Amino acid sequence: MWSQRLGGLAAVVLSLASATAEARTVRDEPYSMETTWNAAVRLVRIDMGMPILERDQDMGFFTFTYREGARSVQGSVEMVRTEVDGRPGARVIVQIPQMPTYVESLILTRLARKLRSEFGEPPPPVVRRPAPPPTERAPDRRPGDPEPPVTQPPSGASPTPPSGSAPQEPSNNNRRERSINPAGPEV
Repeated sequence: MWSQRLGGLAAVVLSLASATAEARTVRDEPYSMETTWNAAVRLVRIDMGMPILERDQDMGFFTFTYREGARSVQGSVEMVRTEVDGRPGARVIVQIPQMPTYVESLILTRLARKLRSEFGEPPPPVVRRPAPPPTERAPDRRPGDPEPPVTQPPSGASPTPPSGSAPQEPSNNNRRERSINPAGPEV
């Protein structure tokens, strides 16, 4: 009986330990990777006064010691290039596994405020309009190419002029065309 309880307790402890190690908070910033990196390093080291243990800008991460009162725990900031609102940006991932997630969120919120106060509001999102649907159009003609044939309209309608030519006036089929001869009556 005790062995079953201990086995169940061990499974719960292991699942909680792995859940804490997976904790992380993510935010996409609409500033360049370099701008976000520099602001994050200054925030953690200067503004928050936490020592940075290791950093590698090429790989996009740094580790630090988060201090709260007498308690000190390890944390990390990771950055990945991404696209935010149609322009280059940075995805910032903060992990402090031994602290509640609100501490990670607090760091990301302070980073967003720092970016906006030092570099201003990011430009508005890029509006991407969908491409218009393809339409059927006549192939491009070169000078000297023959005129395309006139399509015959249904009976009673006027013929369609070829593209590029002057529009013709509609004709009235009930009227006869006449020519005027200045020397005599109409023919």
